[in-house]
Amino acid sequence: MTIRPLAAAALCLAALAACSTTDPNAGEGGGDGSGVRTGNGVTDSEIKIGVLTDLSGPFKAGAAVQVQEKKAYWAAKSAQGGICGRKITVDVRDHGYNPQRAVSLYRSMSPDIVALQQVLGSPVVAAILPLAEKDDLYVGGMGWPSVSLKYRVAQIPGTTYSIEAANAVDYLVDTLKVPEGSTIGHVYFEGDFGGDSLAGAEHAAKERGLKIHPIKITPQESDMSAQAAALKRADVKGVILGAAPSQLSSLASVLASNGLNVPLIGNTPTFNPALLDTPAREGLLKNFYTTTTVAPYSGEGAGVKKATAMFEKNAPEGTKGWEVPLAYGQAELLAAALEAACKAGDLTPEGVVDAMRKTSDLDTQGLFAGTLNYTEEGQPPTRKVFVSKADPEAPGGLKTVDTVEGPSAVSYKFE
Repeated sequence: MTIRPLAAAALCLAALAACSTTDPNAGEGGGDGSGVRTGNGVTDSEIKIGVLTDLSGPFKAGAAVQVQEKKAYWAAKSAQGGICGRKITVDVRDHGYNPQRAVSLYRSMSPDIVALQQVLGSPVVAAILPLAEKDDLYVGGMGWPSVSLKYRVAQIPGTTYSIEAANAVDYLVDTLKVPEGSTIGHVYFEGDFGGDSLAGAEHAAKERGLKIHPIKITPQESDMSAQAAALKRADVKGVILGAAPSQLSSLASVLASNGLNVPLIGNTPTFNPALLDTPAREGLLKNFYTTTTVAPYSGEGAGVKKATAMFEKNAPEGTKGWEVPLAYGQAELLAAALEAACKAGDLTPEGVVDAMRKTSDLDTQGLFAGTLNYTEEGQPPTRKVFVSKADPEAPGGLKTVDTVEGPSAVSYKFE
């Protein structure tokens, strides 16, 4: 419901328990009898949110971990009283990494949810975000491509691939001492992920007096022998990888076997702890770093500790990785938006988006690097990243060694 007229409000103060909240001006969705305007996905006892994920396609393993953590989070939140006096239910749909199927699922579920906590997969995100923007429906957890910044409804969980890569170049120069005038390689997937990573690296290389040797690949290419040979011929002093774990496994192994022992820095999605049980182990332990917007499983922040404790309680045999703090962090972001929307008296889909866009200085207790500010549309909420190194003794295989906001990451401009 919208705010009642002054006389009615005064009457409520005098006799709150007997106060009527009927408002002919409440608009679409009406209210719930508590002075809070409601719409799709919200009843007087329930808030329904959606998840569009990949439980049967190429990312099914990590997606299953995230779904498990999300469900545990919302069950715990509901048991603690919920949000706005309502329990939270989660509608999970499997698109199998098929954009057409995802669009069909979105159309069927969107009238019955107040927000989409996650949309997994770059091609799926590209298909869903324009629809959600038209519907004014919150979308969280859609990865980290810069293209998402142009959508008001999108709450990017941290920073972008471009900022991760710019920070990687700054780290190569400032900490790993790659000298000015050097060439660094960049192996990347064509598209919103790898292309965005390359854009950030190219900007930073120009700022720091380096040259980029780019090598474009497809997700189907898993043998990086030719790419490693090209990098050696180019005499690179470091490599950035905007690709997946299978490419990291091959590239780390081949570079090490070719005697090219240079830093290899990956974006968030490149690492999987299972790689430390493969022939890539030696090369990874010696040379691999990752710049990530979300903390690794071994992160020291209180938010990460809560996330991992919840995961280990509900899935003691589950795979430990960065997907766990990510899933918990996504839930925390949406919970903050829902709670702010309730406080503002507008728990409609539009109200949730408005509340998210008024969020600033959000401290996630170490789940994401830095505090998050969503008030500047078209800009990432932070430009800080965690820098982690492969470590077999660390839960999840990564140990944070630094938190970075380099000069190139700060100066990077989003068109």
